[in-house]
Formats: sequence, C-alpha cells, structure tokens
Amino acid sequence: MMAEQRQGEAGETGPGLTGLELAGELRELLAELAGRPELRTADLDLPLFGAGIGLDSLTGTLLLREVHRRYGVDVAAEDLNLDALASLASLASFIEAQRG
Repeated sequence: MMAEQRQGEAGETGPGLTGLELAGELRELLAELAGRPELRTADLDLPLFGAGIGLDSLTGTLLLREVHRRYGVDVAAEDLNLDALASLASLASFIEAQRG
C-alpha cells in the first residue's frame, strides 16, 4: 500500500510540467527547504553546491527526500554520481527523464 500511496502522491504534483516549469517548482521548493527566500530568483544553472547556491549536505538531503516524495524519483538510487544535482536545471531534466 505504501508504494501505491507514493505513486499517487508523485502523480499529483505536476505530472505534465515542462522542464522549465519543473525547474521553477524546484526553485520554490529549495527556497522553502533552505529558508532562503532569495533563492526564489536564483539562476537555474547555478551550481547547487559550492560557490553557486551553496547548499549544505543537510539541505541537499532534504531536497532529495522531497523530490522522491513529490515526484516519485529517487535521485540517489538512480544517479549514483549525483550528477543530476549539478544545478536546478539538471535536476529538473533528470526528474523529467525518469518520469518520461
């Protein structure tokens, strides 16, 4: 039943979003999780870690958990190098490809 519930939840959040719309939704989510409202206007191609957005590991983990909950995509299990976390744009593209 848990898997069915997760699939239902994932399908409810933006099933037909384009990559750009999904990236915008992820940007809003990131701003909320990080408690940093200025991220709502962050460039979608900025690196998530390091000199770009500067996420810490805790916020990165929260982001991955929320992506799995909302979109049904387990980034850590599907992308072992976590290349999808390079930027919000790359994360949106990865989610879109996995849901495709």
